[in-house]
Amino acid sequence: MRPEHLCDVEWRYDLLHEVGASGPGDGQYYGQGTAILTGRLAGVARWSNFPRARAGYTFPDARGAIETAGGGLVLFTLRGLSNLTDGAGIHVMTFQTDHDEYLWLNEVIALGEGSLDARRRALSMRYYSCHVEYRPLIPDV
Repeated sequence: MRPEHLCDVEWRYDLLHEVGASGPGDGQYYGQGTAILTGRLAGVARWSNFPRARAGYTFPDARGAIETAGGGLVLFTLRGLSNLTDGAGIHVMTFQTDHDEYLWLNEVIALGEGSLDARRRALSMRYYSCHVEYRPLIPDV
């Protein structure tokens, strides 16, 4: 796989609620916020997140819309794993748009890595579009 830099994103929660774990179950958060994207994909995003929480980790499950610098609208889905202890985060994003300038995003899977600060309700992430390079022959059975 060949990663290519797609964008850097500054995520900020405007609203964040937590329901703690009950007994052996997972906890749950609900949050909303804004994000500033810079790079090949640039614009402002509004999003909501409904992550599970377990043993010092959250599992982001977010959806949102990016208003691009070029006037387009890009919808996105984000999943991932965040370590609340050391502040490391990993995300996987997919996109959907009908805006001509960004149609290529409909075929992109993006991986993100970065830092989160739970106290400040903020994340700083870098995303890469992933391109297939490993294409082995499939043997006859």
